[in-house]
Amino acid sequence: MTSLRAVVERLTPEADTFVIDAPEDWGQGRTLYGGMTAALAYEAVKRAHGDLAPLRSAQFSFIGPATGRLRFASTLLRRGRSSTIIAADGFNKEGLAARALFVFAAARESRIAHSFIARPEVAAAEACPPFRKEGAAAPRGFWNNFETRLAAGHRLLDAAAARAEFAVWTRFLDAGGADPTTALLAIADCLPPAAMVLFPSLAPISTMTWSVDIAHAPASADGWRLLWSASEQAGEGYSLQNMAMWSQTGELIALGRQAVAIFA
Repeated sequence: MTSLRAVVERLTPEADTFVIDAPEDWGQGRTLYGGMTAALAYEAVKRAHGDLAPLRSAQFSFIGPATGRLRFASTLLRRGRSSTIIAADGFNKEGLAARALFVFAAARESRIAHSFIARPEVAAAEACPPFRKEGAAAPRGFWNNFETRLAAGHRLLDAAAARAEFAVWTRFLDAGGADPTTALLAIADCLPPAAMVLFPSLAPISTMTWSVDIAHAPASADGWRLLWSASEQAGEGYSLQNMAMWSQTGELIALGRQAVAIFA
């Protein structure tokens, strides 16, 4: 297994873009895992545009399979006194594979500070059972870069579940000292859609759009993250879900939302 940092460092400048061969160990079916696509787009933007404030928000549209030789191009849309907005596109030989929008913004003094989103009350990661097969028993793919522990809710294909929801302790097996924000994007999307809890059997899925709003970027890529996902509505072949991420100490890291195509 190759560390996250080692994979990201394969991103190579070429003219005014950055290129990389889609890493096979980060595959998901016939495409690159969405979180890795997002992380590579962010890395390309960070390298192309210097002196950026912290990432505050990002939106991604997954347009086609991200396979083969990938090329990431970015465009500065606006640079203000405290914020910068940059668009990025990822291409392969077939055309556009992903489109992203990144909002970077510096911290400002404010009299408003609150957090009304409570982390689920769960046991420590070490006391929770595995969420999925790991090691030699696991099928090949991006999953094998993570360790996961079911903290609350249900596993996939649980006919007895009342809700399509779970909270899972998750960490990299080898982040390799990767940039913490790059790692945040690479891990935040690693759970399957929560709607799969209520699937009668395994079936294909495809994330269409994903938004991430960052509350507090961690200082390191290491350590457990509590990832929570809940499908709020599903019908006509699509699921709408909310997502959140907390640190081991209970600090909110990020909130997310996804629209997912489901073929079940």
